[in-house]
Amino acid sequence: MENLVRCKACGFIARQSKIKDVCPACGVPAKMFEPYKHPVSLKRRRILDLHTHPVLVHFPQAFALTLLLLALAAFFASGSLAAAIYATITVLSVLLPFFVLAAVATGLLDGKLRFRKVTTPLLKKKLLLSLIFFAGAVALAFLALAGDLTSLPAHLCALLLALVVSICGGLLGLIGGKLLDAKFPG
Repeated sequence: MENLVRCKACGFIARQSKIKDVCPACGVPAKMFEPYKHPVSLKRRRILDLHTHPVLVHFPQAFALTLLLLALAAFFASGSLAAAIYATITVLSVLLPFFVLAAVATGLLDGKLRFRKVTTPLLKKKLLLSLIFFAGAVALAFLALAGDLTSLPAHLCALLLALVVSICGGLLGLIGGKLLDAKFPG
């Protein structure tokens, strides 16, 4: 196994052979690197280093924010543009619960690998927010499929649900950012 080094300035970790003249992350001279021993076993690190959860979590967050912006834009659109916006809202609303489920599943795996359990205080908060996110996404999907989003009550309901799922996505991202580099040794 190759030796790892860590930048003293920013914490970037890399294989020693990959470091040239400067830190690829922050640009300080290579002399700022120090030897580093990873606290996570190679077996667990191979899975964690795929970053499946951080990657998959961006889809529902982006969908939620896009739905919110589209629901706002639909108030000002008319004709074929409004029809296209409502069609896009419907498609994204139907897909959103599936992407939330994928993000939750990879989050559970990620939490289990990093912390050996998913019942830590921050992970419990993430699970609760994920349940709210999923419930809002399912409600939005049903609304989009069952109702006429062009009616004011349905449109306002879709806007409110898009706001709820956007807030959940943002809060999940903030908590996840705090947890991203935390790893239980071994």
